[in-house]
This record gives sequence, structure tokens and C-alpha cells, in this order.
Amino acid sequence: MLRRLVASLAGITLVVALQACSDDALEVTNPNHPDRGRTLGNPADVEGLASAQFGAIINATLGDIARLQTSMAVMSFENAATGLANNGMPRGAIPRQVIDNSRGNAYSAEGYADFQFLSFVARNSADILQRAKQEDFSLGTGREGDLIRLKAFAHFTAGVALGYLSCVYDSAGVPRDTDGPLEVPPLEGYKEVNAYALAQLDSALAYAMHPAMTALPAGWLTGPGGPQVSPARFAQIIRSFRARLRASVARDPEERAAVDWSAVIADATNGITSDFEVMLDPGAGWDYEWLDGTLHFRDTNWHQMTPYIIGMADISGAFDQWLATPRDQRTNFLIITPDLRFPQGNTREEQNADRGGQGAPTGGKYFRNRLASLDNLTPGWANSQYDHYRFRALSDAGRVGPLPFFTKAENDMLAAEGYIRQGNIAAAAALIDITRTKNGLPALSGVVTSIDDPVPGGDQCVPRVPTKNGPTVCGNIMEAMKWEKRMETAFTTYGVWFFDARGWGDLPVGTALEFPLPYQEADARGIPFYNLGGVGGPRSSAGSTYGYGDGNR
Repeated sequence: MLRRLVASLAGITLVVALQACSDDALEVTNPNHPDRGRTLGNPADVEGLASAQFGAIINATLGDIARLQTSMAVMSFENAATGLANNGMPRGAIPRQVIDNSRGNAYSAEGYADFQFLSFVARNSADILQRAKQEDFSLGTGREGDLIRLKAFAHFTAGVALGYLSCVYDSAGVPRDTDGPLEVPPLEGYKEVNAYALAQLDSALAYAMHPAMTALPAGWLTGPGGPQVSPARFAQIIRSFRARLRASVARDPEERAAVDWSAVIADATNGITSDFEVMLDPGAGWDYEWLDGTLHFRDTNWHQMTPYIIGMADISGAFDQWLATPRDQRTNFLIITPDLRFPQGNTREEQNADRGGQGAPTGGKYFRNRLASLDNLTPGWANSQYDHYRFRALSDAGRVGPLPFFTKAENDMLAAEGYIRQGNIAAAAALIDITRTKNGLPALSGVVTSIDDPVPGGDQCVPRVPTKNGPTVCGNIMEAMKWEKRMETAFTTYGVWFFDARGWGDLPVGTALEFPLPYQEADARGIPFYNLGGVGGPRSSAGSTYGYGDGNR
């Protein structure tokens, strides 16, 4: 029983109590749960612990394929995988299946890892803040600005960790800097967890704006070899994360509409002005393992781009024919599109050779049309001719190099969505056009003046959006925003395709809207565990904007 509790979030907070009850626990050195008093007693150790927390967030979200990012990608059509590994086929299957949360289920490691590691960060950050705010705490003479920095960064990592927990799981415990060493935080619903996360980011911003705050040292936020981050840049990053997490927590279109979009706009328009990049280096513990050459770039069993989303780029009519074909009898097709993120050409051979060919892409291309000999020949909706190749060069470099963990385009689209919802079409169009026109698509500005206007291009328009049961039509400005956000965020970061798709109402019917409290945590707390999702199941999508998952769609 003691061992099981130590492995849980409740166990994180109960470590001291368990040590008081067990001589064996006192003899075990566990680097995941260091002795709280010893670690927090030395100010240099407190600062060192704080400096590692954003790297721990990267590890918790992208650092291993045994994370829920692999599930969320297939659930939202960011990826299509036909193999069983790491929830590829089970989570992406149509009709959608329940999320099995029973003891010892085949994917229990993935279901628990994000929860456990993000909870570690939240607990560490709260402990750091509790110690740093005590009157006897000092980093040394003349380091008052560094103490402000320490508090700002700990509030930030607490906010991001709890924000992600609120976006993924239905509930979580919320460690606070007022907790006693034996206190187990009660479970709170995702809305309450998100509200506390945003409050932590409020505090982070207040400290970051203090005139005495010093720059974040190299590596704290940007990874090994990354640059220092000035207080002004850090404030922008905080505001962008606050916009992301405020919007991403919504579980359905009603909740998405109820988001405080004025706050999102205010944060995004004062957020990052260039991509926020982290420097990956697996040897230093900063990794995005999915981009390994034996995983994302391995074969079609692990990765390909289903036409359900990228088919909206097609102007040839082939996407309409594909949608009209019974779901399990669909075959891949050539996407003809003016969108320059896709390979250009009117034949497969021309597209095979375009801008970097089969290697790392060049000239702004994000996707490759693979050689026909590499196709999955079994018919089905998952199959296409296309793979996401934007990060092939990073993979070839051993995943050592910069990853845009928060793109400026994502930040801009958060503001654009807010403008659309508030009826400011001109402001939204100007932001959408930044990446849209760069990639060969006609500008919206001056052409689209209402939310109902179709995007320009006539029969060459992109995106061409499926109706529930009929042919595709030219999308409106909301669909143009969604298209740009999907194209620019694919495989850059954690969960964004999934968080957005559920809030927009785009997930196939039956898709789980959130993940249940992992059974390991439920067991530790002595409460029943449960499943979520599945067609007609609890906390599942009632239907898709595009009709996906309905009948044979």
C-alpha cells in the first residue's frame, strides 16, 4: 500500500508522512521525491530546483512517446497511425472507443505519465514559492532582482503545469504554496484547476514586470544552449501562455464561446512577437522523442496525414470523391493545391521531387508526397500519400536544435479567433493573412467582410470544408483561421490540435473530450476509477462540424 501511494500524486504530498511511518522509506533515496527539508533549506538548491522545472514540463509533455500527445494527435487527426503502439490505433479508431482506465490497462503508462510529471512540477513550484517567500530566505547580498526572478519563474511553471493538467484531465489536485508538508490537495475540477493556473500566471507576470527583475539565465526556459530571456520577453511569453491556456481548457463549442475572448486578445496582442523556441538536446534531458527517425519518420504504421484535415487543401475534387466513398474503402489521392506548404505538381512524380524531394523539405514546404512504394496498400480513411516533414532536418540532427514550442502564428490565431467572435473581421483577417498569403493563398483583407463570406479563390479556394453530409464548400473566415492554425502548429507543441478541435466541435462523434483521473491516482485516494468517451459514452463528442464519425462519414 505504501509503495502504491508513493507512486501517486497523493503520494507526492504524503512522502514525509510515509517516511515518518516507515524505516524503509527513510533508507531509500528517490530523486523524484528528494528530501523536502534538505532541498529547500539551501537557497542555491532552491534556485537550482526552480531552474529545472520548465525542462520538466517539456519532458512531461513531449519528452517520451509514452505521453498523451501521441493519443491526442490521432484523436484530432494531427496524425494517423495504424499500429497499436502508444495508443496509435485504439485512440484514433472510428467508431471512437472508450478510454480504458481500468487497472493494468494496456496504455496505463501513457495515461498516468503526463499527470504524474506535471503534478511533480506543480508541487515543486509551490514548495519553491513557499520557501522563497519566507522572511529568512535570501539568495545573497545584491541579488534581490534574482529573487524576484525566482518567484516569477516558479509562478510561471506552476501555471503552465496546472494549465496543462486542466486541459487534459477532468480533475487534479492543486498544490498551493500555503500547503503544509503533510497536506494532500483535494481533487478539483478542470475549470477550477485552470482558474488557479491562470492566477499563477497573473502572479508570474506581476513579478516579471517588476523593474528590478533580472533576465532568466540561459537554459532555464530555452533549453540547453538556449539564450537568456529578458524580463520583457518573458512577460510576452507569460501572456501568450495565458492566452493559450485560457482558450484551450474549453471542452465543447459552448464553453469555447464562453471564454473571455477580450482577455485572450489582450494577452495575445501583447504576447510573443516571434516564435518561442526551445533548444532540444536529448542527452541533456530536453527531447521531443516522437520526432525520432524510428518513430514519426519510420513508416505509415506510425505516421501519415489522413485526408480528413489536409484534404481541405485540395481543389481538384478528389477530396469530395474520397468523402463520398465508404470509410473503410477509401484510397489515397493526389492533393492539388495552391497552398505552398504542400508539394506542388500535377502528378505524383512531380510532387515526389518538389523542394527537397524525399529528404528534409526546403522552400517552406511542410509536407512530402512519399514514394508510392512506401504506401500502406490497405484501403481505409487513415491512408494518404502525405507525411508531415517540416521537422525532418531536426530529426536527422538527432533532435538537437530549436523547436518552435509556441509559434507566433498560434499566438496570432488566438487573437484572430477572439476578433472573429467579437465581430472584428478586419482585425482577424489581417492576422490570418500573415501566414496565408506567405503560402500562396489569396488575402482575406478587403474581400471577406463578414463571418459568412467565403474565402476568396472561387473553385480554387482553400480551405474547402466538408458539410455534414454533402460536398465541400469554400470555408468562411473562421475556417480560414482554423486552417492556418492547424498548418502552423502541427507537431510543434503539446495538445493544441486536440484542445482546439474539441472547442471548435470538430472531433468525430464519440471522441473523449478529456482524459479521466488515472486509476493509479484514484486508487491512491481510495476512490473509484472510471472510463470516459466512446460513442454515447460520458464526456464524449456529440458530433463533428464536418460530420466525421457519423454513419459512414
